Amino acid sequence: MSQVLKREVVYAFTGLVTVLMFVEYFFFAETWSLAETIRTWAIIVYNISLGLGAIQLLRQHTLNLQRKRDNYGYSAVVLAFFAIMFLTGMMGYLATGQQTDNGIYNWLFVNVYTPLGATLYPITGFYIFSAAYRAFRARNIDAALMLIAGCFVILSNAPVGEAIWPGFATIGEWFKFTGQIPGMRTFAMVGALGMIAYGFRALLGKERGFYAGGGDE
Repeated sequence: MSQVLKREVVYAFTGLVTVLMFVEYFFFAETWSLAETIRTWAIIVYNISLGLGAIQLLRQHTLNLQRKRDNYGYSAVVLAFFAIMFLTGMMGYLATGQQTDNGIYNWLFVNVYTPLGATLYPITGFYIFSAAYRAFRARNIDAALMLIAGCFVILSNAPVGEAIWPGFATIGEWFKFTGQIPGMRTFAMVGALGMIAYGFRALLGKERGFYAGGGDE
């Protein structure tokens, strides 16, 4: 089978599935059982893809270790923690044949994984603060309005803001729950329209970036 024919089969299959799910969701047509079957297969394909991703992760970091590429020590950490979490997670199942409450896995998850995940939030907050510092400069009227609104919101969330003036909390709440709602709704509508347009382009075979080896034409 030629590469062109393989691609066209994928495009046709994607279009067929999209139409079926679209009709089933919006028009409540008698395609429920077929749509449910498609959703079940989607879960199966997702789990297979997850397994392939794990294999590729192990393969890539193993190559990093073997060839001693830059920062290969991080690859060793990834492989070690992958093996530890996988073996401890499967330990109870391998011993009893059923999923059991594994104390070692739970301890590692709560005391290692959760703190590491929580560390990402302060790091993200630092980058947000850095971006806000660069953005909140009153170069023009728009930037000045954003600076004023941002100051009110920050002071309404900080305990020192209410200590300085109780009105900061009221004004900050107005900005968060009244002033920003029109803008957020606009972003949501534009994003939804963009996703619909992207879906139609994929349905017509015009948007091929998500296909393996494909590109936007």
